[in-house]
Amino acid sequence: MSQTAPAYNLTRESLNTITDAEIAFGTVKLLPPYAEVPDDFKRGNHYTDVMNCLFFGKALPEIEMEFREGFQDNEAPIQLNRVVSAHLRSFAPKHEHKIAGLGYLLSLVCVLHPA
Repeated sequence: MSQTAPAYNLTRESLNTITDAEIAFGTVKLLPPYAEVPDDFKRGNHYTDVMNCLFFGKALPEIEMEFREGFQDNEAPIQLNRVVSAHLRSFAPKHEHKIAGLGYLLSLVCVLHPA
């Protein structure tokens, strides 16, 4: 039985779509559907650990971020921060979906390496 790739696709240009209003009030527009989030993000991993730390205002784990090809320009980290902030601020969806989905989104933009 072959597995098909998830339909969720994030491009560098997608990161630029977060508005100031979405920063203020939250959004879910770039959050992948929960069904398309790989199971290891639902169970928890380094990427979801980062999202939980950001959500709860805790210190981030000792990691280094290596941006993936296509996301290596100078503005990508700034835009990624806007995306994450706007999505963490949203009152929807459930916490588990938000953290797993944002962890998956983060993994599409960069690779985390233990420091």
